Amino acid sequence: MRAETLSANSKSYPPFNAIRSKASAGEKKTAYNELRTSEPSLGLQAWTSAEAANQVMTTWEAGHTDKLEEAPESLQTNFFGFNSGGKMSGLFDFVLVTADLRASEESLDGKSSIIGRILERSIDRTAADEAIAVIVEESRSKQQKVYQEKFSAQLEAMTSRLNEVVNSYSPGRAITVTPADVELKAPRTAFEVGVLDGTTETAVERQGHGFQRTLLISALQLLAQSGAASTEGVICLAIEEPELFQHPIQAQTFAKVLRSLAEDAGKRIQVSYATHSPYFIEARHFDQVRRLTRTLGGNPAVTVHRATLADVKQRLDGVLSPDTVDRQLDSVVANQLAVALFAHRAFVVEGTTEQSVFYGIGDRTSLGSLEASGISIVPAGCKASVPLVHAILTLIGIPAYALFDSDGGFEARAVANGKTKEKIAEERTGHVAANRKALRYFGRAEEDFPSGVVANEVAIFEDHLEAFLSTTWTEWVTACKNIQAATGISPAKNQLAYRKATLEAEGAVPEMLTQIVAKAMGI
Repeated sequence: MRAETLSANSKSYPPFNAIRSKASAGEKKTAYNELRTSEPSLGLQAWTSAEAANQVMTTWEAGHTDKLEEAPESLQTNFFGFNSGGKMSGLFDFVLVTADLRASEESLDGKSSIIGRILERSIDRTAADEAIAVIVEESRSKQQKVYQEKFSAQLEAMTSRLNEVVNSYSPGRAITVTPADVELKAPRTAFEVGVLDGTTETAVERQGHGFQRTLLISALQLLAQSGAASTEGVICLAIEEPELFQHPIQAQTFAKVLRSLAEDAGKRIQVSYATHSPYFIEARHFDQVRRLTRTLGGNPAVTVHRATLADVKQRLDGVLSPDTVDRQLDSVVANQLAVALFAHRAFVVEGTTEQSVFYGIGDRTSLGSLEASGISIVPAGCKASVPLVHAILTLIGIPAYALFDSDGGFEARAVANGKTKEKIAEERTGHVAANRKALRYFGRAEEDFPSGVVANEVAIFEDHLEAFLSTTWTEWVTACKNIQAATGISPAKNQLAYRKATLEAEGAVPEMLTQIVAKAMGI
């Protein structure tokens, strides 16, 4: 069986290698003195001990690095490994949970299984050897006695008859037939793993795959902890697809447990995993995410992307203050990015209204066409958060397009709703500030209320989506009314109703919306 090792070789002065390779201190002394005599220019000190000589040679090498060469393979050092004499075992223990690891096999008490390795480190199988040896000897003696009692008379009669025949051919010789000595060996102590589910005990393979995988990860964590030789050691728990076979609620719990392990400094555990599940992505900690993308074509390659909080704040310098970025991450963005981090492209909008309508436009081509194309429509929660979400996504390597409302018709709506002049003035200030910050972020000329446009990086509604649809796609408004008449539920700000109305509305989709969809898809 071929074994793989991770090793490191150092550089050294070749004549010193011959000294270091000697087995005994006496041989090292002879070789050292010979080199000291033949090469006085080295300035080696007189021999006092092997340790002192090693220090002299190391000091000389540190001052003459230009004369050093790669050390021979005999000086190779293996660093990692649970079962080998790894030099870093106990300092850094790497535990890999692969996707195809089978709990039914790893829970058997075998030399190479996870449970077997835990038992070897945790249980002294020799503790009962003396008591078992007494039982085995008693059993052997009793079995031998039974053989003597049951077979002695029969064997004597048979031996007598046989000897009569033998003597006729070879006088003076006789044979004996007796029960052979019983040989009993104590079996190796074996242990079994069972699962107590309520009052029923079952084998591991009878449990669901989700529980089996949880058992595997727990066992590997325990194995690493049992093998740590130092209280200063660190365990790196690497899991391939932790979401496998997990119920959604269990997956969320699992993700929280893994994070708590990593964040508890006292446990000294590092956790990393490769996942396709948003349950294991916390957007608040987007800086801990490494996104791997594969480029196709003539020279396919895999690239790794990441974004730090400092990068995001720098990207938003002059648009959002660092404190504002922190607040928006905590209160708005934290639940919006998890799915988008897995997308090929992202489309950042203000809210779920825009999300539903544009997904509905995709459905008119074929149901779920935007999702199938790898497009994630991300509601930022408000206009002020659009730049932040867009910055995070682009910095982490996801091409992103954005849309926000200019809210140019807010004042007429405010007056119709009976708002006071003070409230209207306050609302105006908020819209103007948000519009100017968004325009500044996307590199466009700043205005209080910009006109509608479909640009390369961003699209802007002159007022808002509903106002746009009511004037350019009256069939959509009719579809909303039909849904309300059929269900008795107002479709206003209702995600499912908006998507359904967009799908069922007659007439052509307004050109501006189709242009926005094309931009979001990178066309």
